[in-house]
Amino acid sequence: MPQIRIPAFEGPLHLLLQLIERDDLDITAVSLVSVTDQYLAAVRKKSGIDVNALAEFVAIGAKLIYLKSRALLPPEPGEGEIDEDDVGRELVDLLLEYRRFREVADVLRERQEQGLRFFVRTAPPPALVPGPGLDGVTVQMLRDLMEEAMKRVPVEKPRAFIRRETLTLSQRIEDLRGRLRKRGKFSFRAIMQRCETRIEVVIVFLAILELLKSGECSVEQERRFGDIQVSAAIAGAPA
Repeated sequence: MPQIRIPAFEGPLHLLLQLIERDDLDITAVSLVSVTDQYLAAVRKKSGIDVNALAEFVAIGAKLIYLKSRALLPPEPGEGEIDEDDVGRELVDLLLEYRRFREVADVLRERQEQGLRFFVRTAPPPALVPGPGLDGVTVQMLRDLMEEAMKRVPVEKPRAFIRRETLTLSQRIEDLRGRLRKRGKFSFRAIMQRCETRIEVVIVFLAILELLKSGECSVEQERRFGDIQVSAAIAGAPA
């Protein structure tokens, strides 16, 4: 901050404001011309480009130049004589506004420094939700059984068009739910052997995966390459 030296005061601009506010310094004893000249001279002496100094010049220096011009130039026609007290009051208002900006900047700087000293604790990792029951069964085993069923069902040859009832995934899911409600479990291999087309094999396989995903059933294989038993997650529970 540039240092101001006048007969009645010597120090930084913000201290001049404090003295004027407390009535420790008579505003009429402050030479507006001298304050402005010293402020601009101090800014010019700074080597290089100081962003803070430039900001202060824009905020304060431009206004001081305006006040100085009002004090030195004759008034406009019809404006009347310039009251020195009014000019001094404008300077006080300017300094008050400048002080408010300084206080806000100090608060923001302090909060920034405090923020650098604190570390926010991140949330703990979410608890892993148990997946569907795959007791001893891997995805590869399910894939092998489906491929086995696909090989067993011959590829359909083109033939005369016969309208066939459409089989949807939702229908097959409901069918398997009914089996689980009535019997509690069913054989994966047996249900696949009932499929007449490869499309039906795929639909049944997807239906079982959907039931596993929703937790409505679990699968278990007693021995390697053996059949897979699909059981209701809770025997007798409604779907």
